[in-house]
Amino acid sequence: MAKKRVILISFNWANHFSLALGYLKAFAQKDESVLKNADIDIADFDTETHDSRQVVYYISQSKPDIIGFSCYCWNINKVLETARMVKMIYPNIKIVLGGPEVGPISSKYLKENPYIDVIVKGEGEVTFSELLKSYLGKGRLDQVQGITYRNNNDVIENPDRPLIENLGEIPSPYLEGILTPRDKVTYIETFRGCIFRCSYCFEGKNFPKPRFFPDERIKKEIEFIMSIPEIKSFHFVDPIFNLKKDRLKRIVEILSSSNRFGTELRTVEIIAEFVDEETIELFEKANVKSVETGPQTVNKDTLKNVNRYFEEDKFKRGVRLLEDNGIEVLTDLIIGLPGDTFFKFVNSVKTLINIRPTTIIFSILHVLPGTTLYQQSSVFEIKFDDKAPHLILEAPFFPYEEIDKAVIMAHSLDKEYNIKPPSALEYNLI
Repeated sequence: MAKKRVILISFNWANHFSLALGYLKAFAQKDESVLKNADIDIADFDTETHDSRQVVYYISQSKPDIIGFSCYCWNINKVLETARMVKMIYPNIKIVLGGPEVGPISSKYLKENPYIDVIVKGEGEVTFSELLKSYLGKGRLDQVQGITYRNNNDVIENPDRPLIENLGEIPSPYLEGILTPRDKVTYIETFRGCIFRCSYCFEGKNFPKPRFFPDERIKKEIEFIMSIPEIKSFHFVDPIFNLKKDRLKRIVEILSSSNRFGTELRTVEIIAEFVDEETIELFEKANVKSVETGPQTVNKDTLKNVNRYFEEDKFKRGVRLLEDNGIEVLTDLIIGLPGDTFFKFVNSVKTLINIRPTTIIFSILHVLPGTTLYQQSSVFEIKFDDKAPHLILEAPFFPYEEIDKAVIMAHSLDKEYNIKPPSALEYNLI
């Protein structure tokens, strides 16, 4: 039997690559039947510079039997356009989608898009491997947990697959030679899951218990990446880099002992309230240059509505400790959270300006599939776009016109606050 040709495709931001697809290939190739009977390639495309016709041309030259797409709210429209064109030209190619945009509402996507054959729900490593084996004649689709698939005119949703308890079962795509580290866009994941349950976030609801990759595997990845002189900086994609002090100490020791070329850590996500003097010492030892944190809002009613943790005094102290020790702090505010109004949003802005982080990042609320807020949107009478990226349109507490006004104000502040030194600015907000 000729080998099946499999292409895993992701649309990313400029020069980025998909860690998730690296995991899929690394795990699938652990199985001898997959390794012997399937060739798996990864193709990363730029969302800005590559249009769907270019991707279809690449597919026409590669002649795959199966295509897997990695789907997020910011690339799904291009994925669907590409998949539709591929199916029209090559109806025998199997189209498989996975990722946080499609998994939670898999039946909906299959019913609305007849050119999709299968959607992988939840964590994809084990499920995708079993799906490949079924296409290789080593199993049946109805026996694969964690997929929704098309059977003639019917859409069949199989039971969900339990989460992977031992993340050490997933080989490192870096150490296996599947992904090549690149400067500024290389990511390391040391754990999955979150202790918090913010209702607008996918992570805490779907991965409620933190699960950790083995320290030895993390050590090997860090040593490998930091042995490359061209890698000037890289990132951790952990939801909370400073979740546990004892674990942070172990990782910092690895980073410090492996850093021969002055490699920097950039934009690690943290909880500012957890930062103390010892954390600062650890960050400096690890050569952390910038961090990203909340609070999303400072309004107490809103924080309660979205189940967001925030302690203003501790947050302010953490930000000032970081800034005063030369570590840039990027803070986040969301426009349109349930309970916020335009004036309460302005109050959040004023609070952050007084705290004086390096940067304030503004975003409009995305009501994402798979989140608690998506399920509770009717409770808060939130109207949002059913099409990705699922932006809020309006709510009783935040009419459309005032959301638009908040966005205009955010654009103005982005140009003023985030470019000029905060100490040189004075604001007379409403």
